[in-house]
Amino acid sequence: MKNIPDQRGKTAIVTGTGGIGFEIANALAGAGANVIIAGRNMEEGAKAVLKICEACPDAIVRFKKLDLADRDSIKAFCEKMKSELSSLDTLMCIAGLMMPDKLRKTKEGIEQQFAVNYLGHYALTAELFTLLKASKDARVVTISSIANRPGRFDLDDATASRGYSASTSYALSKLCCLMFTIELTQRSKEKGWGVKAYSVHPGLGKTQLFNRSHGFTMTLLQGIFFILPFIRQSAKNAARPALFAATSEKAVSGSYYGPMFYFMGPPRKAIAPMRAKNRKLRKELWDLSASLTGFDIN
Repeated sequence: MKNIPDQRGKTAIVTGTGGIGFEIANALAGAGANVIIAGRNMEEGAKAVLKICEACPDAIVRFKKLDLADRDSIKAFCEKMKSELSSLDTLMCIAGLMMPDKLRKTKEGIEQQFAVNYLGHYALTAELFTLLKASKDARVVTISSIANRPGRFDLDDATASRGYSASTSYALSKLCCLMFTIELTQRSKEKGWGVKAYSVHPGLGKTQLFNRSHGFTMTLLQGIFFILPFIRQSAKNAARPALFAATSEKAVSGSYYGPMFYFMGPPRKAIAPMRAKNRKLRKELWDLSASLTGFDIN
């Protein structure tokens, strides 16, 4: 954390009010950035802002309401940001949903994990792209997962049209986050957009994300964590790969970073699954994302 460069004069949007999202917002605000925390829960957002200001009285931080599963909410949030900001330096796509017990869909018919973890962040990036392009060093950091290898790459799982598997849908959403980063980097280079993109995974962090569902996989993980508590790291340490990607001059656009020891440790390059390197699949995902959201990055 001490290696984070001075962020004064930079503006960052961080999705998520707790866990890793909070730690990222806290670190960026502590380094001098103008931080906007975006999330659904206004009460949790207010608590996050207060906690950051108590730790750093000079922090410039505020909360704005954003529901990543609601297209209208994304649109309203982005319109407000475009009216208030002239540029955006850092977009941290961190908020997430993990393996709910039952299938839930957005009003557009999108499976909720895919909507929150990936598609909402795609739409957010697309709608804020003019602000990102206006920055001299714009970075988009998207959080993936060590569980980003679904048994199949089937975009029908985005709508659960072939049935619902909590673990498959989660893995697909996190694979798509990584694919989006690589494709955005490629297109930015080809078209001269000047926007850098990075994907990260936090290893195993001690966050509430693991306690919000009770399916077989999550119950098994909770049991493992109870028996082997040392395999998880604090949310503060789990935030380090994302902060490295967001702030370090050594971070390479298009790269994937995670903890050195897989579950925990300082940031280092991680190994991306082969599917993420397949441009045909990435283009298929990009086209579907534009179609489902009505937002295209150009």
